[in-house]
Amino acid sequence: MLGRKRFVAAVSTALLLSGLCFATHAQPAKEIRVALQKGGILAIAKQRGVLEEEFKRDGIAIKWYEFATGIPVLEALNSDKLDFGSAGSAPPIFAQAARENLLYVASQPAGLNSEGILVRNGAGIAKLEDLKGKRIGVAKGTSGHHFLLAALDKAGLRPADVRISYLAPADATAAFGKAELDAWVVWDPFLAIGEKVHGAQVLTKDVRVVHSNNFLLANKEFSLRNPALLKRIVDRLSEVGRWAEDNRPQLAQLLTDQTGIPLDIERTVVGRGTFAIKYMDDAVTQQQQELADRLAELAIVPKRVEVRHIVWKPTDAR
Repeated sequence: MLGRKRFVAAVSTALLLSGLCFATHAQPAKEIRVALQKGGILAIAKQRGVLEEEFKRDGIAIKWYEFATGIPVLEALNSDKLDFGSAGSAPPIFAQAARENLLYVASQPAGLNSEGILVRNGAGIAKLEDLKGKRIGVAKGTSGHHFLLAALDKAGLRPADVRISYLAPADATAAFGKAELDAWVVWDPFLAIGEKVHGAQVLTKDVRVVHSNNFLLANKEFSLRNPALLKRIVDRLSEVGRWAEDNRPQLAQLLTDQTGIPLDIERTVVGRGTFAIKYMDDAVTQQQQELADRLAELAIVPKRVEVRHIVWKPTDAR
C-alpha cells in the first residue's frame, strides 16, 4: 500500500512539473486581436500604426475588429475571440456577471461633456423631470445606459417612469431623425452628430450627472500567457494618449480621415475629449464598484460582482 501511495505521488508530481514546463514553454503569441470603436484611443492607435510598429520586431501581427458599442467587445473578450479592447463603464460589469474571463487593465476618464441626453425640438423637455413618460433611446448595457439611470435618479424618476427603447447608435440615429424618439442618450461622436446634423438640444451632459470612465480591458487567458506583451500595449497606448492631448488639431483631421465624419464635428469631439491613460488604481476601482452595486440593486445585472477580483496590475508583468 505504501508503495502504491509513493507511486501515485510520484506520478502526480511528474504531471505537475510537466504542466509547469508546458506553461513555461508555451508558444509565443503570433497575433494580437484588438477591438476598436469610432474615435476611441484604439482607433487613434490603429490610424497611427503604433502597435504594428511596437510588435513588428517580434513577428506579432495586429488584427483589428471594429464594433459599434462596448457590449459585443466584452462578449468577444469573454469568449476568447479577442485579446484586447476598450469599453465604457457599464459593459465590463455585464460581462463580469456573465463570466469572469476578462481583466480591467487601465482607465481613461471620459471627456467632460462627451456624453449626454439629446432632446428633439418640440418634445417639450426642458429639464430632467420632463423625461417622465417620454420615449428615450439608448444602447442597452453601455455607458449611455449608466448615464440614463443616473440622470433619472437625479430627477427622482425610476426606469419605469419613462419609455426606454434599447437601440444601437446607428438605429437610434435613424429613429431620432424620424422623430420616433423624444430623447436620445449617447456619447461622442454620435452626440456631436446629433447636435450639428439634427439640430438637437442637449438636455444635460455627463459632467452634471455622473463621473464616468472608459476602460482598456484584456482577455484573462491572453493576460496570463502574455503579461509582458500586455504591459507593452498599455505603455504604447499611454504614449498615444499623450500625443492626442497635445495635438488636437492633427487628431481631428486623423479621425476625419478614418471615420469620414466631417472635420467640424470631429473638432468638437476632440475638443471635449480626454485621452490620458493610467493603470487601474483604488479610486477608479471603487467608482466602478459603486456602479456595479447600483446595477445589481436595480436588477439590471443578475448578481453583484466584485470589481477588484478582475483588476490587473502592471506588477503582474514582472
